[in-house]
Amino acid sequence: MFLREWCRKLRTELKEDFNIILYEPDPFLFELIKDVLEEYQFKVEILPNLKNLLKVLSSKQAQIFIMAVEGKEKELNILKEAKEFKKDLLIYCMVDMHKNLNVGELFINGADEVILKPFSLGEFKARLWRLIKEYYFTKKLERYIIEDALTGVYNRRYFESAIKEESYRALRQGYPLTLLMIDLDKFKWYNDHYGHSAGDRVLIGVGEILCNSTRLKVDKVCRYGGDEFVVILPHTNWRGALKVVERIFRRWEEIGFEPVTLSVGIAELIDKSNLDKSVSDLIRRADEAMYRAKKRKGNTFEVDEETLKLSAGEALPQGDLFFQVLQ
Repeated sequence: MFLREWCRKLRTELKEDFNIILYEPDPFLFELIKDVLEEYQFKVEILPNLKNLLKVLSSKQAQIFIMAVEGKEKELNILKEAKEFKKDLLIYCMVDMHKNLNVGELFINGADEVILKPFSLGEFKARLWRLIKEYYFTKKLERYIIEDALTGVYNRRYFESAIKEESYRALRQGYPLTLLMIDLDKFKWYNDHYGHSAGDRVLIGVGEILCNSTRLKVDKVCRYGGDEFVVILPHTNWRGALKVVERIFRRWEEIGFEPVTLSVGIAELIDKSNLDKSVSDLIRRADEAMYRAKKRKGNTFEVDEETLKLSAGEALPQGDLFFQVLQ
């Protein structure tokens, strides 16, 4: 399978644009490599020097770093720092064969591939092809482990890990995090009446709507179990979560799996002085709010009472959707 085909698989199956950071001080070789990368529609970030590498890595979603190595001691440290900073970054080193460098040291410090200069473009592309295949299969395996096989959203195992990680980050950095707990009303009747294949289509539809209503690579949509889903919304308070719920309901009503409706519980993370307590408290409050929402007619939500107390005295949002906050 040629390099172009692997690029297509990345975009269609992994839904990723492949971004490459390039450092090459030789202007002739730089232009040559840049032209090759852009021929395959890679997004190329040019690195004029190695000083700002970590800053670039923190702001860019790069999968590969192509780096000219000249044999300086600091370059080994840069390799090591880059790998520690972004563990899934693939590093492709280009080394002048006349420098007599210890190639083994490069691999020890984080390089995933090394090519000796001068090289042919065919060899350069072949080694790049190997790295891209490695990235593709690694990501496919990761997704197999953490994704729900039916809906394609994250599974419960991933949720239990992600909610702790996101809560820790939110509490430490002092930004809000809100959890949505979502249950399908009358799903069992629909599944029994129309059959399991029809029921599967409903679950797949829910997953698609939740993903399309949230931020890619920021929010996390997970299947909690059966016909329950959860959505982790970092950097979002309960008021911002209401806008997400509004989009979800609107799209659900458009898709039309009647009489199946959605009940949503909304809870914002509260510091309980202990991470595990804070996380379990958040899940409990979102779950209880969801069950209170289920007592009303479908496509309803409820905001957890403790969450509302966080903004006591502030004006409540306006609009038809938000009347349930007052109940």
